[in-house]
Amino acid sequence: MTVLPDYLKDQTEEAIMQRMLDALPSDLDKAEGSYIWDSLAPAAIQLAQGAIWAREVLRRGFVGSTFGEYLDLRCAEHGITRKAAVKARGEIQFKGAAGAEISAGTIVATLADSAIGEPSIEFKTLSKVVLDPSGAGTVNIEAIVGGKSGNVSARAIQLLVSPLSGISSVTNLKETSGGLNMEDDAALQLRYLQRVRSTSAGGNKADYMNWVTEVSGVGGAAIMPVDEGPGTVGIYVVDTSMKPASLAIAEAVQHYIAPPYTLVEEDSVLVQGGKGVSTDTSQQDARNKSSLQFAYSSDGIGTAKRTELDAALPKQAGIWRVRPHFKVSSTAGTTNLVEFGIWNHSRNGWAKTGPSSTVDAVQVKPAKDLLSFFKYSGSVDPIVASRDWPVWVDFYWNGEDHLELRITRLQSDTTTTLWLDNVVYTSAFSKNTGEGKAPIGVRVSVRPAIQIPIDIKVTLNVLPGSNVTAIQNEIKQKFDKYLTSLSFKENNDVLYTRLGQIILDTQGVVDYDQTSFFINNSQKNVIVSANEVAVLGDVTFR
Repeated sequence: MTVLPDYLKDQTEEAIMQRMLDALPSDLDKAEGSYIWDSLAPAAIQLAQGAIWAREVLRRGFVGSTFGEYLDLRCAEHGITRKAAVKARGEIQFKGAAGAEISAGTIVATLADSAIGEPSIEFKTLSKVVLDPSGAGTVNIEAIVGGKSGNVSARAIQLLVSPLSGISSVTNLKETSGGLNMEDDAALQLRYLQRVRSTSAGGNKADYMNWVTEVSGVGGAAIMPVDEGPGTVGIYVVDTSMKPASLAIAEAVQHYIAPPYTLVEEDSVLVQGGKGVSTDTSQQDARNKSSLQFAYSSDGIGTAKRTELDAALPKQAGIWRVRPHFKVSSTAGTTNLVEFGIWNHSRNGWAKTGPSSTVDAVQVKPAKDLLSFFKYSGSVDPIVASRDWPVWVDFYWNGEDHLELRITRLQSDTTTTLWLDNVVYTSAFSKNTGEGKAPIGVRVSVRPAIQIPIDIKVTLNVLPGSNVTAIQNEIKQKFDKYLTSLSFKENNDVLYTRLGQIILDTQGVVDYDQTSFFINNSQKNVIVSANEVAVLGDVTFR
């Protein structure tokens, strides 16, 4: 608190003692060590302590000065809860004897480093895995403890906490990610103040901003009324680093605020065709369902089609997303393995990715872009799990045309076997039924913020003997910090002169050549729209 009330001023032990002594008759012995003095001293101590407690009660009662669990209690009065820590997730590869089984819940860990006081970070497997004939198997893992500490680099996980028969090694081929610390007091306080200082009006911009920031992983958002016409709201989100959020975060926000239309279909609804395609009951997913196998055949391609897809989808025009749940026998292949997309029979061609787009709604992927296991990330709900599936394609549907999902096992890759578990279809807009936070009748679309790469070219003049590489790295870091500070600000244009000043403010820099200093091949400010975020691209020092 900045100003104490008068009744809590001058409440030290000495001041209280003196006031009590002054209130006694003057003819009494009030000297230190006297009966009166010794009788009043304990009371003065307790009264002074009481004043300290009273100040602490006041401090804990106001959001601007409270902390910890007291801040939680204050926020709870307005329906605001602290965001919990989020556990990092990733993938772990086991090697050993073919057929060896690793059960769900197996604990693996990073190495501890006692020299720097770095503890071991533990993870658990989320499903059972059996090593294939080559003696390898990959499975999803999740950190035991939530927080950023679970975001470890590739190959950092090397330990099995309890030895397993038939297992010779374990490691993560890719970094683990997604771990977030519990929301700190400063961030929670900011959300509280944003809530109480903004006027709620049954679905105004302030409401949408409050709802968005309640989702873990969100650092901010741009709310765009009538983004796609009357009755629509566009939400563009950034993550906690103020960079465009991942599609998984955007979809989590969509489901929280205004759930989309969804459709989950098993492989059994697809019509098999061509060569090498069959139903495989040995490659089951986390829900013990069968899968569709696509093996290489020299006799021709293999196909699977979801005919009359339009009859299964809700008759809602807009952009949709299809996610086939693939896995492969090996992720080593670099040649094209599978083609998948949405065919528009009414127009006799591939559907497009948007209403005015000329881009076909079709993808071609090699094995290296897929996974060697069915990924469920701790949830057997395909709609939730699909946010982590690595491949998808967006397609526009007018609600009337006849559509078909087409999956083709190509012949370029002659060694990899492909499996399809199921397919998830999700609208990129809400159902308008009021199931989430948004009012009934509002069509909400949530997307990652639009990324505007900022490419910079500059020629530096540095002090003789300077570490040029260190100077360049420092300038890049300052560029990135500046651009991040602009995210979703009212004045978010990238200023040409500000970037130049950053260069001059860097120690070791004498000057730079203004004639060769370009931002996105221009010597002007870069205009950034309200739903866009400037992100550092290529920086070229000449």
